[in-house]
Amino acid sequence: MRFPASPPASPPPLPRRALTRCQILANTVEAPGVAVGHWVATPVLAALLLAVVVADLDSHWVLYYDAPCCVHDRHVRHHKDHVRTFSCGKLYYRSMYLDEERDALFLGAMDRVFRLNLGNISHSHCEKDSLLLEPTNVANCVSKGKSEHFDCRNHIRVLQPVDDGRRLYVCGTNAHSPRDWVINWNLTHLNRQQFVPGVGQGAAKCPYDPADNSTALWVRDGNPGGLPGLYSGTNAEFTKADTVIFRSDLHNMTTGRREYTFKRTLKYDSKWLDKPNFVGSYDVGDYVLFFFRETAVEYINCGKAVFSRVARVCKRDTGGKNILAHNWATYLKARLNCSLPGEFPFYFNEIQSIYRPVEDPNHFYGVFTTSTYGLTGSAICAFTLQDIHEAFRGKFKEQATSTSAWLPVLTSKVPEPRPGECINNTESLPDTVLNFIRSHPLMDSAVSHENGRPVFYTRETTFTRLAVHLVRQQDKLYRVFYAGTAGGQVYKIAQWAAGEGSALLDVWEVTPGEPVRLLELSERHQSLYAASDSRVLQVGLTQCSRRHSSCLRCVRDPYCGWDSEARSCKPTGASEGLLQDVEGALPRLCDGAVARKQLTVTWGQSVHVTCFASVPPPAPPHRAAAQPQRPPLVWTHHDQPVAFRPEKYVETAAHGLVILSAVQQDAGRYDCLLDGRLLCSYNVTVSTERCGAPGRPQDYHKVYADWCHQLNKHKAAMHAWEQRQAQCGVKQDESVLRSNEISPANPFA
Repeated sequence: MRFPASPPASPPPLPRRALTRCQILANTVEAPGVAVGHWVATPVLAALLLAVVVADLDSHWVLYYDAPCCVHDRHVRHHKDHVRTFSCGKLYYRSMYLDEERDALFLGAMDRVFRLNLGNISHSHCEKDSLLLEPTNVANCVSKGKSEHFDCRNHIRVLQPVDDGRRLYVCGTNAHSPRDWVINWNLTHLNRQQFVPGVGQGAAKCPYDPADNSTALWVRDGNPGGLPGLYSGTNAEFTKADTVIFRSDLHNMTTGRREYTFKRTLKYDSKWLDKPNFVGSYDVGDYVLFFFRETAVEYINCGKAVFSRVARVCKRDTGGKNILAHNWATYLKARLNCSLPGEFPFYFNEIQSIYRPVEDPNHFYGVFTTSTYGLTGSAICAFTLQDIHEAFRGKFKEQATSTSAWLPVLTSKVPEPRPGECINNTESLPDTVLNFIRSHPLMDSAVSHENGRPVFYTRETTFTRLAVHLVRQQDKLYRVFYAGTAGGQVYKIAQWAAGEGSALLDVWEVTPGEPVRLLELSERHQSLYAASDSRVLQVGLTQCSRRHSSCLRCVRDPYCGWDSEARSCKPTGASEGLLQDVEGALPRLCDGAVARKQLTVTWGQSVHVTCFASVPPPAPPHRAAAQPQRPPLVWTHHDQPVAFRPEKYVETAAHGLVILSAVQQDAGRYDCLLDGRLLCSYNVTVSTERCGAPGRPQDYHKVYADWCHQLNKHKAAMHAWEQRQAQCGVKQDESVLRSNEISPANPFA
């Protein structure tokens, strides 16, 4: 609420104690439950605020953007028990491997690999807990026009466990000349007797350019001969003309002999890959899955579009005998469908991140965005392994000529054995099968997202990364999604009842000004790890009392429950009888937990009541049909909605309620509701007692405020009378002049 600036008069001097309190309150105009004086001619800013009747200054119902939990140093010190940070400068932290067995978080950065303390990353040291891997090709890189201090450094882009985590496979850009290493888990180099064959050249294993998206996965079991190998998706050339899904040469680790040569996608064939951006890869039984986005070759006749894909290769694939000898003989890909359903579906076409929970290996969760041009939005979609394999068992897609439409292939034209299936020896496949898969890698059907709709979607926000945690509460399973954004925030979203509903629980400011590049979860430490270009943060998953000051918010969080007796939010399991309603099925559950605040004001005063210091952003609808957007907060007086009008009821920017010039009819109960749920309640009493000597400081404040109010009324009335008197005098003089025919310019004529 704003007040006019220049007071026309000064009130009588106040006692020092009262004046001090007035000065303090003058900085707190938005405090909840504050009664303020009439605002007509306020010389009386101090007097207005002296008329304050505070109903409970601690009742801030902050919902989302309350205190950032993990940004500045002062917050780290203040919240050091649940937020930890690590930074050695702007080193572009872009790869992460979490090893709970060794209580370590391995982090790939520019020229370094860090091993952080998983329980408390702030206990890690920049020098002692790192391995320096400087580039060896800087001069040549700079001569090609690349920047010396970014492009021509060694950005570690691959960190993968080897030998049950006792060693790490590492691959870096090495000044646009990729190189790989195998190191010990304690960040020491292997000795000469521990030579690992096939390691040294990193081309096709990690990117040349540190800005490129790539993925890599060390697979120990299921490969030909039972030999371990690296699967990767990246750019294989300096010019970025050759993008590849690749498996390294397979060596006998004892003898060092190469047993099987590398396998890769066809070179420069847009049907196989067309400018892809890889976001993840996973080992799923007999296959390895790759997730990426690329230019849609099937849409090229209608214009340029980017589609999300999942590709599949068989781990036992050894290529063809003559055709596809160095290429995959089982490579297939299918579109991922993440869209809002309807007659004309709205697609989120560009996958940005993929996550597969350890506790739920049959589900893949991805964040998808719209194109950067036009309307922007993001969505979280879930896919099952069964639906992915079902798409690969469907029809193939083909284009008869370069100008033809892409159509499904007739079943009669598909050779046997079916292309793309795992067999013991792909070199025995007939040429008809190899030629077919060479020209038909794309499936006709898209992989549909679970339940036919996104888990969650939002407008004007770009999700960059995703982590998913499964929370069990008694007989119920909840999925909690943590989605990082390009603005440095993390959205916390809960899903329940096998995907039937979801809700936005919280928004954290994590790395403001920098996109969230990495997200990972530790079940053992109940922590979320987020990385940007400049820092890494560790935040506890359970933030009950720190983030939830109201029952309404607390009961929706799967980690928390509301203690009615202690009037606080506690972790589930901390005590018995906690209130919880994650699904929102019990709208009146928190009514008994809402404090009924008593507020007494003097007749003629104005009163400000509010439930929030800040208002939650409106959550998007989760159904296909458009829903009318309801106001976030509704005020009621005696269970009837308050009709805002400037002369009596005013709504503030924070959706508080100002009652102007309170009279007897304005007394009673005022409730604030959010989606039908009670947030706070005020019982307003209007006092008409103006006489009698004040006996307490509070009574003096009331009498003084009333005096100021009456003085302002008299001043306003006097000012209005003077204005009217002046206008009447001017009119009378003009009429006299006209009647006497005297010129007003020269009255003495």
